[in-house]
Amino acid sequence: MPYIRSVCRAGRTKEICKYYTKRYRQRKETRQPKTKKTTEKQQIINDRNLVRKLTYILNANFDNTSRYVTFTYRKEDRPDADTLRGHIKELLKKMRKTYKKESRELKYVEVAEVGERGAAHIHMVINDIDVRKIEKLWNYGFVHTTRLDASGQYRKLAEYFIKYYQKTRRTSEKIQGKAYNCSRNLIRPEPKKKVIGSGRFRKDIKVPAGWYLDKDSVREGITEDGYEFMYYTIVQIHRRI
Repeated sequence: MPYIRSVCRAGRTKEICKYYTKRYRQRKETRQPKTKKTTEKQQIINDRNLVRKLTYILNANFDNTSRYVTFTYRKEDRPDADTLRGHIKELLKKMRKTYKKESRELKYVEVAEVGERGAAHIHMVINDIDVRKIEKLWNYGFVHTTRLDASGQYRKLAEYFIKYYQKTRRTSEKIQGKAYNCSRNLIRPEPKKKVIGSGRFRKDIKVPAGWYLDKDSVREGITEDGYEFMYYTIVQIHRRI
């Protein structure tokens, strides 16, 4: 029976997905019994999809010249939800001006984190700039910066960002309406889908020359509707000049 093959190119990565859907049904004997979704299971699925989409964005827009920045608060300066939202807005406004002075445009992905004990952080990935100029913009605590690695695959960073969102989601005050916020000037990769006309999809993984498999990205199983799926990501090998 037909199945979908989806490929999403993001930077130096390709995510390949193979799956059946209700529209292109498997033979009855290959379909597994449908299970009833629970709120907890659905949340896990939703968060997993958030990680995948954020990974696309990070891989397509950032590289080893980019920075992962965390803005922290001194204990006496910890904000409430409204104040934190205001600080994020204020900080981004100042950052845009700083980039503009250098005839550049700020690119960012941002998520706020509030722990159960009230500690607050603002996490960002930003395009390259002299980070000392960014540090001067923050008056409420400390700024920690790390350059991204040269792999081009930032799935683990996406996982961290979604964990920060999950932590904040458990608090009583909602900081942000979205799991993460992005600047409007980012590339947002979309998968290209193709219907494969016959046969069951094979679960073997072919890695072309010049690429390697991100083994931790491999997922396969049965959807809640009883249909098989698998997906994985291959990464183009970074060659130093």
